[in-house]
Amino acid sequence: MRDPLADLIGTPDLDPSKEHRALGAKAMVSSDVPQCSTMGKAILQRGGNAADAAVTIALCLGSINLHSSGIGGGGYIVSSNSEAKEPEISIDAREMAPLAAYKDMYVSNPVLSMIGGLAVAIPGELQGLEELYRRHGSGNFTWSELLEPVIEMNRRGFECSVILSKAINLEVKVIFPFLRKIAESWDFVYKRDGRTAVSEGDIIKRPNLANTLELIARNGSSKIFYDPEGPIVGHLVEAANRVGGVLKKEDFARYEVRVETPLSATYDIDGLNHRVVTSSGASSGLALLAGLNFYHAAVTANDTDLLTTHKIIEGMKWMASARSHFGDFEVHQSNATYRQQLIKKYTSEQWSLEILDSGNYSDTQTFPFSHYEPAYQLTEPHGTTHFSVVDEKGNAVGMTTTVNLLFGSMVYDNKTGVILNNEMDDFLVPGTSNAFNLTPSIYNFIEPYKRPLLSVSPTILSVEQDDGSYIPKLVIGAAGGSRITTAVFQAIVRVIYKKMDLLKAILYPRMHHQLIPEFIMVENNELFEEEHTRYGTESIQSQMEKLGHDFYEGGSMTSMNGVERVDTSEGSWWEGVGDYWRKRGGADGY
Repeated sequence: MRDPLADLIGTPDLDPSKEHRALGAKAMVSSDVPQCSTMGKAILQRGGNAADAAVTIALCLGSINLHSSGIGGGGYIVSSNSEAKEPEISIDAREMAPLAAYKDMYVSNPVLSMIGGLAVAIPGELQGLEELYRRHGSGNFTWSELLEPVIEMNRRGFECSVILSKAINLEVKVIFPFLRKIAESWDFVYKRDGRTAVSEGDIIKRPNLANTLELIARNGSSKIFYDPEGPIVGHLVEAANRVGGVLKKEDFARYEVRVETPLSATYDIDGLNHRVVTSSGASSGLALLAGLNFYHAAVTANDTDLLTTHKIIEGMKWMASARSHFGDFEVHQSNATYRQQLIKKYTSEQWSLEILDSGNYSDTQTFPFSHYEPAYQLTEPHGTTHFSVVDEKGNAVGMTTTVNLLFGSMVYDNKTGVILNNEMDDFLVPGTSNAFNLTPSIYNFIEPYKRPLLSVSPTILSVEQDDGSYIPKLVIGAAGGSRITTAVFQAIVRVIYKKMDLLKAILYPRMHHQLIPEFIMVENNELFEEEHTRYGTESIQSQMEKLGHDFYEGGSMTSMNGVERVDTSEGSWWEGVGDYWRKRGGADGY
């Protein structure tokens, strides 16, 4: 499915202007919205750390980038803080199915998993941010102080971007005419006449969201957002149930974030240990480690451009296979052992060596999808955002958060200003195979209080120092559904293994393979070929096709934001790059 917001910026070339990167000697933020990156930088300059800034950045993004994220959604956070009691944490703030959810609830009408109240799961973002603040915050800011800049911005208003304008116009002109009951509640998406959709450059104000954030700020925690007897929950439940939902106030009281030790693996690259830390839970962090595990075992110093590209794609295919076995294993403790077996398998050197030694990998061919033993189809949410932040002490946070599809479930509660997610669509429906006859996995069926599998993999990659400590080298993450993890994988390969600078790694056309459909998706065939032929190499596509690969040009697939530490003989600094070319992102640091 093509992203409806793709190709907004036009076709870039392979020599990006350096104006699209930010440099800082001390700290850096990179996100989809330059204004939010600057807001996070201000927190850092006032004595806050990466966790403090992350709270403000996430709430800013959810206000401006409202079609992609917000407190009506959820996501995953990876945080590293050397001074904390738990130096590394993975926070699962993924949405949770309500009590009334059941396995077959969408069998008769799958559309209800995407639009309307039945698509809504219990949001987790706000509680996840509070957990990050409590565990890794600096102590120099109160909870209220971190929310104040975002409250003020929503009251004062912010400029409608080209991205948001296109999303709102799609919603108002194409979707609303068919969803009149849902459309009735929306207010801020219109100009003063109440009929014409806002356009690029218009000022958008969200006073109702500001009021809700002010309640949360004054409360000193996220508890008021989940209190069944409080001033927020009742409105959210009413908004969802008015258009077919089954939420109960008690569902919000049952929500709890999960905090775990992140998944990690260490790779010796050029004689230095590189430690990759990524999200746990029902995310795709383990799939990322599986891909890196395979690539690290397969790569050699003598690989041609063709072999490098082939090995990246084979790594992506094994990632897709690994991910197909995942789900929310915390609902049933009996699955805990199985989960540990998966972690051990996909992070072990033995797994990748067995692939290479058993004939399951070949330099001269690829294989049909069944060769990789996948378990089921993959889902593709589109309304997602990621940001990366590093502070003066080298503490780092990567957060990927989402409401799933554009504007989530399309359910907007104008009393609280909250747009509710449609994360129930990330579960799989029993008895429904996709067009390629792949059967859904039992691990991602709907159950009460279960969390759907998500493609995100926010990642912090650190390099070992002479004293045995690790400092961040790369903080990276992406948005773009099932293409997220392959984008992060590709960025790590390009930056760490191939020594490409971050600016080019984020600009260059990305590839994606998820086993089904059986072809390599590339963002731009012309640029993809130019990347591989500009130094005289013959057509990489034709060479790959001889190995059995097929290609499909899919337009813009993912938006990626990252921060990299650059060390040279002249000194060290942070380089931040927001994905300007796909989502007008931007970075800011000092």
